[in-house]
Amino acid sequence: MPEGIMRKVCENCHERYIEGDKYCRFCGAPMGEPYYIDEDFACIYGPAPMRRLHKCGTCGYAWETNYMVDDERFCPKCGGSAPYEVTGF
Repeated sequence: MPEGIMRKVCENCHERYIEGDKYCRFCGAPMGEPYYIDEDFACIYGPAPMRRLHKCGTCGYAWETNYMVDDERFCPKCGGSAPYEVTGF
């Protein structure tokens, strides 16, 4: 049986850890040292990726994502709420 892949995640919610973020984009928790989990590879089929623009309602920081499913809801700079709008395909 193949070994799993070690992946950096948020210690609170176990979503992906993105280098340089001060707060988790998924749960809003302060990002400390990354937490590593052993994860098996999975192939995911689903809707096509969509371009989304996130903008923090607190500090104004903006970033773009291009995922099939986008659960990022918090600003990686200040932890504030960061809703998104679809900007194109």
